[in-house]
Amino acid sequence: MISTKREDSQQIDHDRSIHLAYRFKEEVVPPAVLYRFIATFISIWKLRVSAKSSRLMIFTDSADVKIDGDHDMRFDIQGNRFIVTLSHKERNISIVPSIASTAQECLTHAITNISNFYFSVSEDSTCNRDLPFTIQIGIPCGTDLCFFDHTLSSKKEWKCPDHNIKHKTNIVSIWFADKLPTKDDRCTRDCSGLDKVWLDRQPEDKHLGRLASKLTHEDTRTIYMLIKEKEPALQWDIINESNKREGFNIKLTRYMIGRRQLQNSLEEAKIDIHKLCQISREFQKELDQPRDKLLFRPSGSNVQQLPDHIGSQTFQLGIELGLSVVEMQKIESNHVTNLHGQTEEVLKRWINIPEATFEALGKALHRIELSSVLSYLTYDEELGGQMEIEIDEHVRERIIQDIQISQILDYMMTHLVISSDDRRRIEHHAGQDDQNKALLREVIKRGEPTYTVFIEALQKNGYTDLANELKSDGQEEGSSAAIVQTGNIENKGETGLFC
Repeated sequence: MISTKREDSQQIDHDRSIHLAYRFKEEVVPPAVLYRFIATFISIWKLRVSAKSSRLMIFTDSADVKIDGDHDMRFDIQGNRFIVTLSHKERNISIVPSIASTAQECLTHAITNISNFYFSVSEDSTCNRDLPFTIQIGIPCGTDLCFFDHTLSSKKEWKCPDHNIKHKTNIVSIWFADKLPTKDDRCTRDCSGLDKVWLDRQPEDKHLGRLASKLTHEDTRTIYMLIKEKEPALQWDIINESNKREGFNIKLTRYMIGRRQLQNSLEEAKIDIHKLCQISREFQKELDQPRDKLLFRPSGSNVQQLPDHIGSQTFQLGIELGLSVVEMQKIESNHVTNLHGQTEEVLKRWINIPEATFEALGKALHRIELSSVLSYLTYDEELGGQMEIEIDEHVRERIIQDIQISQILDYMMTHLVISSDDRRRIEHHAGQDDQNKALLREVIKRGEPTYTVFIEALQKNGYTDLANELKSDGQEEGSSAAIVQTGNIENKGETGLFC
């Protein structure tokens, strides 16, 4: 029998981790459910061995397992909440999304079956037999974790009602990233479609885009008639008359609904519901470049030849790369008769989002069957990937002299772009000016998304004029801030760019 409790000193490094919780509706979780869940947890993955004591890391209310050479996972119970922590050996932004989503799916399936069995034979339980718990996501907030419903992670931000702090959700949302691919993209014989957790979530625009590309015009019309409550036939005619072409985006904008309603509509229309499983899977394709190079962020120079070869699939590419339907509609309206201009703007916007990598672009082109376009993509390391920020001299001097750094660092830590170790290094400098210089060095070195969060921190803390100068289109010639390449930064280090 295990009687050892975890030492209080074994704290979680939030800079390397993401957190998921199962919060039971019962005030006290029955021991039978707890121990069965721990048994399942340690049977799926191998227990870790403590480097300090050489003992297996299993305790009365906690356990640590090893997933692979880069990822570990930990389980803790706090009151009626089971907390699962997935950690990467370096930083949480390096966690592989499909590992997070697969772990979540395995654990949710296990705890659902365990709980339903227990509560089905328990006479004193008032829990819903289908799902006697809610799934939450934990985010470091203040000195501890704060939790919110998992369905809210599809939004870009969540505001903690207790601490009045806004948090980005892009990292934690990978608990529900695309699933692992299957052979020939087929479901197993016993697959009954997406489970309740996935059906409760709002689909991302890219998933709706994938579905739209799998449906015929007649299928689209059938589903629209089932979904639209008020005058569906009239609204359908209006949509078709107002659009000159039956394009990808026209079909896509008809599905601004939840996964559950989509599945019900597919079933009623006698269309295979496993299409929803297919659009929720990761696209697996080995790209002809070293793994470390694929994780770099492309520059404008790397992708400058692509707009000549994308053509009418620009809208579909933008959605697959993570731009929203609204953004794509704005881009189309900005370049009504200019497909080349549309593609240029899509790529320009995309390379500035945190998730932009050569790998993401390659997989997106393969998914929309434009893999031949990859031959026009360049991987010159001096042009791409390691991008940093150059800040105009007078703006840089004002930042060094004017800002108070404490609240800026608070904001950047809550948005997970700097760690507690980064903060200690910055605050180790004696004077305020030197601390500000140290922070600027980090912002310049890291580029996006640190740069954007830094601007937001300035805006939130009363430095509106500085924020406005920095966020004015940093890519355009003559702006206060411009993105430059690592090689150029190194050469400019002696001229004062690094403060």
